[in-house]
Amino acid sequence: MRPPHASPGAPPPGGCAQPQKHSRAGPLVLTVTPNPSIDLLFEAERLVWEDANRTASPRRRVGGQGINVVRALRALGGEGVSLALLGGPAGADVQALLEAEGHPLIRVEAEGDTRVFVAAREHATGRSLLLNPRGPVSTCRSGDAPVAAAAAAIAELQPRWVACGGSVPPGIPADTYARIGTIARASGARFVPDCDGELLGRAAAAGCELLVPNQHEAERLSGSAIASVADAVRVAGRLRTGSVDVVCITLGAQGAVIASRDGAWHAATHAEDRGSAVGAGDAFLAAVLWALDRGDAPPEVVRQGVAAGAAALRSEGEDLLTGAEFERQLRRTVVQVQGEVR
Repeated sequence: MRPPHASPGAPPPGGCAQPQKHSRAGPLVLTVTPNPSIDLLFEAERLVWEDANRTASPRRRVGGQGINVVRALRALGGEGVSLALLGGPAGADVQALLEAEGHPLIRVEAEGDTRVFVAAREHATGRSLLLNPRGPVSTCRSGDAPVAAAAAAIAELQPRWVACGGSVPPGIPADTYARIGTIARASGARFVPDCDGELLGRAAAAGCELLVPNQHEAERLSGSAIASVADAVRVAGRLRTGSVDVVCITLGAQGAVIASRDGAWHAATHAEDRGSAVGAGDAFLAAVLWALDRGDAPPEVVRQGVAAGAAALRSEGEDLLTGAEFERQLRRTVVQVQGEVR
């Protein structure tokens, strides 16, 4: 399948592991990532200003929320396919790195160069500096490419879930995720937007079955402050409107809450030394989708999600997480009932 608007000279959309045609039994998820990146993750004991910071070579891997969701899902034993806009030398690097992983990829050609994201973590304080470019500018001609490509991929692959993740480059319309969600639901797939601001608001209003905002995204979406687990439970309950069956709100070191028609629960794991948080929310979503697809009850869904996020925090090298660390964190994760959702 060549996605609409892909340039004639672009590598074949399945240039990594070629996605096979599936019935509704698979793949579990198709993710759409309009603004992927090369992630450079630096570590230093202390960061200084107006002077050179001497560090080891950065950890280098492909970034982008949808790509990370598929990467985490595959590490957990599930199956997914990534659709991403890629362009220029950095886009070629993204494809080569994913090909080395055996990561199923549908490439859509972007006009500009794929962005490079830089994170620097200071060990002494645990603080991180994140430099996140907006991405290449898209013209009116290419602005609808993600929707057209996603529609073709949904029709061919018949995924059970469609997840749209992260920001969109300048020039991509703010209703892009909402439109993809409408197409997904019309095909019989379930839809989850994993984004922020107007993108999330429009997608939620258009209809989705699952919401997974972090604390700050949930505050912006709901217009309510979240200062405690109890606040998060109340906000999650209010966000369960229309088609939304399940709401999870991640709370960083405090774990996450889940609200469904059956009630609300909070899950957390024991505090440990933390690594970079980049990708932890994506690992959370991957585990949640996998658990929901198995038909797990809400307490187990949020336990799996928190364990996967914690495993990502403990990752080393190029791995986003490992199955062994996930199992270790799963044993350490505790779930507490929070009562009925009001």
